Amino acid sequence: MIKHTLSFSIDNSDDDWICVHTPMPDYQMAYHINKLFFVLLRRRPEDYASIQAGQKFPIFSYQRRKEGVHWHLIRNKVKTMDSPNNEAQLFSAAETRYLFKQLSGVDYLLSVGVKESENVQKNLGQLPDIQSCYPLPKHVIHLKQQLSF
Repeated sequence: MIKHTLSFSIDNSDDDWICVHTPMPDYQMAYHINKLFFVLLRRRPEDYASIQAGQKFPIFSYQRRKEGVHWHLIRNKVKTMDSPNNEAQLFSAAETRYLFKQLSGVDYLLSVGVKESENVQKNLGQLPDIQSCYPLPKHVIHLKQQLSF
């Protein structure tokens, strides 16, 4: 018996991106999304490395290839702590790095399919710690092409 295997890559360029404002840590955000939408977002072994920001950003993914369902949650802000390297500095300095500087107020970017986008946005906004969520603005829609997973 001969087995044939089809392999294809998932193109998420048509997906909708939702901008989320929340002080929640990334693991807690993924937990709430999993619980609310019955998906299984898991942190990838390797973070998304941005050459422009010089930093790695945590990314959580969920895929069901047969149905063509894929979700991605990526953090837009990462705070780095610089420890005092000499005795003259008394305190450590914190610096915030952005995946996309144009979206400096956005904490997370969530990629979902076009069909689920409106429902996800409505239900995500009802979580108590979510300050706001909205679709990716039109003037920065080109950023969507820079993120391919």
